[in-house]
Formats: sequence, structure tokens, C-alpha cells
Amino acid sequence: MKMVLQQYSGLSWQVFVSWFLGLPLFGQILVAVGLVTIIVLVFIGIYYLLKGIGYLIYYILKAIYYIIRGVIIGIFRVFRGIYHAFSEKEEPKEKKTTELEQEQSQPIEAQKEQISPVQEIIVQNQPKTISYCPECGVEFTEIMSNQLNKDGYAYCTFCGEKFESPATTAAES
Repeated sequence: MKMVLQQYSGLSWQVFVSWFLGLPLFGQILVAVGLVTIIVLVFIGIYYLLKGIGYLIYYILKAIYYIIRGVIIGIFRVFRGIYHAFSEKEEPKEKKTTELEQEQSQPIEAQKEQISPVQEIIVQNQPKTISYCPECGVEFTEIMSNQLNKDGYAYCTFCGEKFESPATTAAES
């Protein structure tokens, strides 16, 4: 029996053990680390293989569910349409459209905002400036905004793109 096992395995364990014990200690450690690494990688591979098969089964079942659901809803709508066609009854409108019609038919009352005479509102007109670079989208720094307001142009600190203030471009054209 032992002889039959050795013939089919190709390499007997005694040969491997004698070879392994014949290696220096450093070689034995490297072989052991290599074997452990291979075993761990095999288990990781099996895990991801099973995980992939699980996801595959899940998404196939999900697709089958949506296909069956769509077919059943379609058949239901066809039979409902046939029923309403033969019974000469109007199909009921969906609730969403009737709710929208009711909301549109009701007048919207304007609310008046009361401002007491004691309050003073101070409004400062600030010139409209670009606050973000149109090329890269980086927000302007305070220095760049001041430069843009003062000289009418500035350079982006991130991408180096030059842009001009809308007021200066309108004045030039």
C-alpha cells in the first residue's frame, strides 16, 4: 500500500523531509515562510472566489426578480387597460397629477413683510467680482480679489490663468 502511494505521489515524504532537514537553518526558515505564504494566499484566493460567486448569484437573482416584476406589472397594466376599455369606465388618474392640479388652482397668498421704522438697513453696493477661477475652480484669495478690483485683472495662484474683471472687459468693448 505504501509503495502504491509513493508511485502515484511522485515524491515520497521521506525524501522531502530529508531534503528539508539537510538545509541550513536560514534555508529552513525561508522554506517555512514560503509555504505559509502560499497557504495564506490560497485561502485569500478561495475567499475572493467564493465572494465573487456569491455576488454573481446575488446580482443574477436580483436581475431575475426585476425582470419578473416588470413582466408582471406590464401584464397587470395591459389587463387593467383591457378592463377599462371593455367596461367603458375611465381610468382613474394618478394621485400625483390631481394633487398638482389642486395646488395650482389654489391662489398663493402673498405675505407682506412689515418693517418697523426704527430699523435702518445699510446696503453697501459692492462691485461684482469673480470669486472662483473659471479655469481650475480654486477660490480667489483676498489679495487676488483686491488686485482684480484695483487693476482690473489678476492671475490665479493655482493655475496661473489670467482673467480680467467683467467691468474692464465691458468697458474695453
